[in-house]
Amino acid sequence: MTRKHLIVAAAAYNIISVPQCCQSFTTTTTIHHHELMHPTNNPKPRNHASQHLQMIFRELVSNDEIDLRVNITSIQKKESLEKFLLEDDRLCVVKFYAPFCKACKAFGKKFRKLAIDRGDAINSIGEVARHGDARFGEIDFSSRLVKELGIKKFPTVVIWRGNEMLSEITCKNDAIEKITDEMNNHFDTETNRFG
Repeated sequence: MTRKHLIVAAAAYNIISVPQCCQSFTTTTTIHHHELMHPTNNPKPRNHASQHLQMIFRELVSNDEIDLRVNITSIQKKESLEKFLLEDDRLCVVKFYAPFCKACKAFGKKFRKLAIDRGDAINSIGEVARHGDARFGEIDFSSRLVKELGIKKFPTVVIWRGNEMLSEITCKNDAIEKITDEMNNHFDTETNRFG
C-alpha cells in the first residue's frame, strides 16, 4: 500500500483528519479506496477509530522519510519572534525578504535547501519527524520588525541564539557559504565552551 493509499484509507476510517496537503488526492480517490477497505455492498465508515490504530498510522507516516517537508516558520510580530528565538537553545537563522525582490526569490531557493539540510523536517501529519541543528524562520518586509531591527537591504539573514543576535549577513552570490560558515563557527564556539 502506498503512502497516499494509507492516508486515504485512514481518512475513510476517520483515524485522522486529512492534512491540507493531501486533500486534493483524497477527494478524488476516497471512493475507490473506501470500497477496497470495505468489500461489502453497503460500506459503513467507522466514526471512532481505536487509539491503537491511530498509533500504528502515526508511526507509519512519521517514519516516511520520502515525504518530509522543510520547516521554515513565518514570523510577523515581535511576540512571535521572541517565542521563536526562545523555543530552545539552537541557533535561529531568520531570512528577511520582500516578495517582489528578484534577488530574494533566487536566494529563497538556496535558503530553503539550507533549511532542508540543517533544519527540522515535518512529516505529512504536521509533526517534527527530524530535528536539525538549527531552526529557520522568515520575516516579510511589511512586518514592523524590519524597521525595529534596522534591516535596510533584502535579502538579509540574521543568526540568533536565544535573544542574542550573533550575525547579520546581507545576501549576495556567496551568501549561503557565509551563512554556513557563520553557523559552523557558532557551533564550534558552543562546543568549545561546553567541551
